[in-house]
Amino acid sequence: MNILYAEIIVDNDKVASETKAYQKIPQILSFVDEQGEDNMKQEIESNYKRIKADVMNIVVSEMERIKNDPDLQHLIQ
Repeated sequence: MNILYAEIIVDNDKVASETKAYQKIPQILSFVDEQGEDNMKQEIESNYKRIKADVMNIVVSEMERIKNDPDLQHLIQ
């Protein structure tokens, strides 16, 4: 069994100079409307419902396609 020891050496001056060079990440999307209200929950709920409806449409159309394909009909009970 080997035991390894390590020492972490932090160059504080280098870390400080790198930190000064950081740039703020630009905001891509804001959930705040013109009245200053945060609509993040409503936006997420809307997206969730839209994705859920899209998935249901895909499932229904694929089930219909499988049901109408003689080579795949055996997959549906």
